[in-house]
Amino acid sequence: MKLARFVKHSVSTSWQVVTPQLMRKAVMRPNMGVTVIRPARLSALMVVVVLGCTPESVPSPVSGWDRPFAGALPGTRSRTMTSETTGRTYEISVALPRNYHTSGDSYPVLYGVDAFGTVVEAARLLRLDKLIPELLIVGVGFTVSSFFDASKPRAVDLTPTQDQDWEIEQAEESPESPAPEGSGGAPEFLQFLRQELIPSIDAEFRTNPLDRALFGHSFGGLFAIHALLNGEGTFQRFIAGSPSLWWDDDVTFRHEEAFAAAHAELPARVFFAVGELEEQDPDLYWGHMVSDLQRFVEAVKGRQYNGLEFELHVFEDESHESVIPATISRGLLYIYQD
Repeated sequence: MKLARFVKHSVSTSWQVVTPQLMRKAVMRPNMGVTVIRPARLSALMVVVVLGCTPESVPSPVSGWDRPFAGALPGTRSRTMTSETTGRTYEISVALPRNYHTSGDSYPVLYGVDAFGTVVEAARLLRLDKLIPELLIVGVGFTVSSFFDASKPRAVDLTPTQDQDWEIEQAEESPESPAPEGSGGAPEFLQFLRQELIPSIDAEFRTNPLDRALFGHSFGGLFAIHALLNGEGTFQRFIAGSPSLWWDDDVTFRHEEAFAAAHAELPARVFFAVGELEEQDPDLYWGHMVSDLQRFVEAVKGRQYNGLEFELHVFEDESHESVIPATISRGLLYIYQD
């Protein structure tokens, strides 16, 4: 293995590798042992925040510039799938491992509800140094025509409860934007994953059903925590990036408290992450993302769940958007560091 730095923090005894290529400096904060990381910036060209969106319309090409970049995510395939549970049609994208067609092996599967392109390319780069296993990556997106149009179905499928106050506020504050379709559809979306999509992927591809991971950012990070508490072991590894724990007056804190009252075990490996610049005005519902996540992880730590391993990282000088590549790269390293 290449020269590495090891950082320890968990309710269990676990070590994680911090490679020099992926970070410049790690500083242990005295509160909660949180690691603040200054990551090497990834190119903005790698950031593809919404899964499965068809390309936005572009102006007529200048003469000679009449075809898309030929190397965009080679080795991937996509199709649509209409859910009987949610009634929604999804864009399902799959990136196969490099040796899939020649090995005969079965592979761990990483499901993502955000940033399919960034996840795929990050995983491939990390695999070059054999820092993570070969993965079959599945992106679950929406059949929309632009980046911004995905915000409406995300608010429905990735939030655990309906928050009518938020819906009204969004409609009033951004009249120029599409009005929210609703909220609170995470239970049905999780059911779609468990009962429809995952069985389909397992039937069509050589997968390891005992090694599934889930990644999400923002509302997707909130959904990852919802799946952690309600997925009944469907996923064993999680990357929860900048989760919107403010949702519906901190309802996820109450959900975790109820889960703890009924469960002593939570077998999973979880990477929590947030950008330092996400801590803003505490009077704004979304203005305390860092302290919310620290408070949630502190509560989880106090439960001492059997089988749970986790890391929390606050990425220095990163915002809600810029932290995405760092979360993915660092998260992949941690959850697959067995």
